[in-house]
Amino acid sequence: QTSEDYFGVSTMYAPGCIAALSDSSVEHIILLARLDGSWSIPAGLSKDEIEESAKFPLPEALTKLEDEYKPDIMQPHMFCYRGMVTCRYLADMLDIPMIGSPGHVMALTTDKWQSRAIVASVGVPVPKAQLLREGDVITMEPPFILKPCREDNSMGITLVQTDSDIEAAQRTAFQFDDLVLCEQFIPLGRELRVGVVDNADGSGLEFLPSVEYFLDKKALPIRTSADKITTSDNGKQLDFAPTDRQCPADLDDALLQKLTDLATKSHKALGCQHYSLYDVRVDPDGNPFFIEASPYCSFSAKSALVVMSRGDQSDSYYNDTDLFFRLAKAAMEDYQPVYGSTTGEQSMGMRRQTDIKK
Repeated sequence: QTSEDYFGVSTMYAPGCIAALSDSSVEHIILLARLDGSWSIPAGLSKDEIEESAKFPLPEALTKLEDEYKPDIMQPHMFCYRGMVTCRYLADMLDIPMIGSPGHVMALTTDKWQSRAIVASVGVPVPKAQLLREGDVITMEPPFILKPCREDNSMGITLVQTDSDIEAAQRTAFQFDDLVLCEQFIPLGRELRVGVVDNADGSGLEFLPSVEYFLDKKALPIRTSADKITTSDNGKQLDFAPTDRQCPADLDDALLQKLTDLATKSHKALGCQHYSLYDVRVDPDGNPFFIEASPYCSFSAKSALVVMSRGDQSDSYYNDTDLFFRLAKAAMEDYQPVYGSTTGEQSMGMRRQTDIKK
């Protein structure tokens, strides 16, 4: 993993998944990526269990995983860039299905400039924006948002309100990436997270209850990294930040239709698999704007997708594990293994015919 911070995020979310799926029908096998580049298969994710587990190079860890544990499906919990993108292809190496979008989709959605261009091409409204490299001149007028293109948890983000804010905001953003997005600030109407998930019968997408974040009492009308994850005094312990939110959000029919359209079009255009989440800014006139895609979930009780699926916790919504088992079952049923499933007779095409959805 690339940083202590994202190692901490991964080891914060994953135990929640293990706890939520603690019944006897699920056996958890942990493949842990360490900061020094080695890999382990620990019995659990406590500090002692991690320290006591043997270290392996990746090829040896994968061989051990296949020979001794024989996993049925992969659920990713890594949140650094390599974890989001490259490590998802470990499922391909093991020739097993995975829950969630594949690495090439995650590379696209993690790049805020590219993902907004894709969804805009199918009619999804996005704020005006400019892509910046070191030395580029900003042509937009404040207020605007400066943020690293390929970063998560609002790291490196600044609301630029006057020209005097620009230099410091650029320094902050370029600490995290060599590509920076300068994005029009949408005045606060509402701040929402919306999501879709495959229907139980696989026939389409189900729009989940939305989350609304209330920002009117904050010093700045945006969500920053401090609104998402908190750090202990020694900088070693991460936890979920307290937040003022409501799920399900109160949506009138007109806004609900706009949000459903935004999420459905974005999911299909980006090529997301099984589910996807989106941060949406609604202006004071009720117009929603795509801000960024977040097609990942750890399936802990505190994961955004799970929180949204519970809705108001009435009988008409889901419990903490319903979506996991639905999507895991679908992934396993749909998966076409490479080994033993092909005859070698396909004569043309970059993709296997079994991978092409008819």
